[in-house]
Amino acid sequence: MKNLFVRIFIFLIGSISFIDAQTLDLNSLRIAQKQAEKLKNNSKETSKNIKNNDPLIIDSPVNSDDYIVGPGDQFHLNIISSNETFDYSLTISPTGTLLIPSVGIINCNNLTLNNLIKEIRKTVKNWNTNIQINIELERIRQFKVLVSGQFENAGFFTVTPMTRVSDLYNNIVSDYNERMKSTYKEKVDKTYSESLGMQSILAVDDFYSRKLGTENAFENEIDKLSKRNILIIRNGDTLNVDLEKFKVSSELELNPYINQNDIIKMPYETQFFYVSGGIQKPGKYEYKKGNSILDAIQIAGDFQSGVDLNKIKITRSFFNKPSTSFFINIKNIEKIPLMVNDHIMVPHLIIKEPHEMVSIDGRIKHPGRYPIEPGFTTVNDIIEEAGGFLSDSDSTKFYINNRTISSSPDRELERILLKEEIHRSVEEKSYVKARIRTQKGSLEIATNSIAKRPHILTNNDEILIPKSFPYIEVIGAVLFPGRYGFKNNLTSNDYIKMAGGLSKNSSGKKFIVKAMTGQRFKLNNNYDLERGDIIFIAEKIEYNDEFFLFKEYLTSISQIAILLYYIQFIYIRLN
Repeated sequence: MKNLFVRIFIFLIGSISFIDAQTLDLNSLRIAQKQAEKLKNNSKETSKNIKNNDPLIIDSPVNSDDYIVGPGDQFHLNIISSNETFDYSLTISPTGTLLIPSVGIINCNNLTLNNLIKEIRKTVKNWNTNIQINIELERIRQFKVLVSGQFENAGFFTVTPMTRVSDLYNNIVSDYNERMKSTYKEKVDKTYSESLGMQSILAVDDFYSRKLGTENAFENEIDKLSKRNILIIRNGDTLNVDLEKFKVSSELELNPYINQNDIIKMPYETQFFYVSGGIQKPGKYEYKKGNSILDAIQIAGDFQSGVDLNKIKITRSFFNKPSTSFFINIKNIEKIPLMVNDHIMVPHLIIKEPHEMVSIDGRIKHPGRYPIEPGFTTVNDIIEEAGGFLSDSDSTKFYINNRTISSSPDRELERILLKEEIHRSVEEKSYVKARIRTQKGSLEIATNSIAKRPHILTNNDEILIPKSFPYIEVIGAVLFPGRYGFKNNLTSNDYIKMAGGLSKNSSGKKFIVKAMTGQRFKLNNNYDLERGDIIFIAEKIEYNDEFFLFKEYLTSISQIAILLYYIQFIYIRLN
């Protein structure tokens, strides 16, 4: 009996000690949380500057078995006791350790997210078993990764563990283009201002794009960067990345996530193969060792419909040897290796001329592309086929453009612009002015009659039906300049009267600026006005302008007087 009382006494003493220990543990948590809150409040402004509030965009949820944690990863630790809750925001330190206040430090190096969560649970449970623990990854870290190559901006780039190689590739290209854009812009702007003497670039872009190199400004070293032979050096192993194959196959292993301490090697494209004929995207493609003919076809977008799969021809070149051509068996296409400089020709079953097409857009019922019969199809035919005009369209006007024609060089414009402006004749200046007003290959027509739209269309013509803006603008030396509703029976004088009549500073000179072409004519009251036209009343020259003209006249007279003096002097000497 005595032994029983002794055992009960010892049990009670142990229980009290255990409860005291648990209470002490919870008190430690309370103190630690208060200190953490105080530290958080003191560093609130600093955190605002450091924390990136933009949401991280990822392609899939984080896989806790694959995600390797590292310095900067932030966790939310939630500890629940019987009557209290404690919340901590914990960040892995630059040395790779995670400090849990009042509990201890965990070494996180080379741990997966799942293993770290287990380690946190184990450590906290060892400290106090009568609690519930919840842990989640709160914020994904950023780190720098080394990208090596011969391109100008090779070096370190900021990524996250959820950044794929394709994301990094796009960032590299974007960074390079941003660096180069300002340099090209300064060069081009300077050349425009020095040689053209006017700010309009629209009409002479075909000249500058070839003479100044703006057309090929960004066809530079970054465009030669390989997409199919990228290498990742990771823990002594080498991973192959093929972004072109990834695009067509969606195989994620060809476009992996980037890990900390990876080294990314991005070489230039150096070897190629070619695909032509009945393929979705014929052209030149980067070669990758180990590919088959089937891989090449897939990279080029696969076969079109209506091709002869029994007559696929490969033309293969050998170093210092003549090229050879052979046909392949479609059944063995995946077993035939692809070689450098292979030319794959996929023939069509029936070779026929493609339809010639035009496009129509704007205020039309059914915009889109329509086939034409060359030499016969007119604008009216396409308007009718496209369902006719919408109610708010301006059926009196239409524009036709052809990029094939507009992209061809204007040799006369080039010749004129190579001359300094001071040495250009009146006719040459007039030509530049006319070209500025009219894009090469375009046609702008205003007509009130369907019969006056018999214009024959050519391949790749682009027709635009504009929206109706039923007004006439009256600007310049009138009392109430502005916009006035268009009516067919009103004359220019009627609109000037609507604008309050001529003001005191009117010079009496009246002009009309055509909405379609921007051409300016002297105003005739019998002139038929069209929607959007501008009536311009010139003002009298101000005093400062008259003084300027007076100085110009004096300068001219002085130059003429000097010229006459020298002529007279030479004449006297000769006689």
